[in-house]
Amino acid sequence: MAKIKVFIDHREGSKIVDFVNQICEVEIVQLPLGDILIVGSDGAFAIERKTSADFVNSVRSNRLWEQLLRFMKTDEIWEHEIKRRILVIQGDFENYLDFIPSIYPKRALQAFWSSMMGAQLETLFVYETPLLVVENDEAFCAFLNTVLKREKEGKNVKIPEARWYRKRKRSDLPVKDGKLFLLAGLPFIGEALARRLLNHFHSIVNISNASQEELQEVH
Repeated sequence: MAKIKVFIDHREGSKIVDFVNQICEVEIVQLPLGDILIVGSDGAFAIERKTSADFVNSVRSNRLWEQLLRFMKTDEIWEHEIKRRILVIQGDFENYLDFIPSIYPKRALQAFWSSMMGAQLETLFVYETPLLVVENDEAFCAFLNTVLKREKEGKNVKIPEARWYRKRKRSDLPVKDGKLFLLAGLPFIGEALARRLLNHFHSIVNISNASQEELQEVH
């Protein structure tokens, strides 16, 4: 498991700092870019966090695009190569519906949502920055917990082994083992249950023809 260190910008709240400090080493700094920098053996993960208010205001003022361009083009921070980056928007956009003018409210509402959706799509496709929306601090902490765990285990740098597809039957297996191999590749089955099903029904044909009640008898 890789050792990681987290740099958190001094403007972040103590709740986030205290939460991350329970998981790994933390240093409070003035980051030149982003709000959180996770550094591991293979490089760095940069996280930019904006409240929904920040996001809306930066779209309206056009500041967002300059910020995203810097975020996309920056290759390293303090000699740590940035391998992954993400923009996290925290909060509810519906808080802004109170500011929709009473004149032509439907048209104004459509314009607001079109602007927000367009900005998010441009973030994803034009500025090549992944984007995630979370509701509150608790959700953001849950996101950080998942990211830190995946960074430690190296799961963010490789394609995971698929666990849901049907495994190909190997022609060199004996008939019984081939049946077991095929059954174990089905969703929610696994090798142990596949073995019990074969021992009970003796063939895949019998299993497929069994009723729900008969299948439930196999524990």
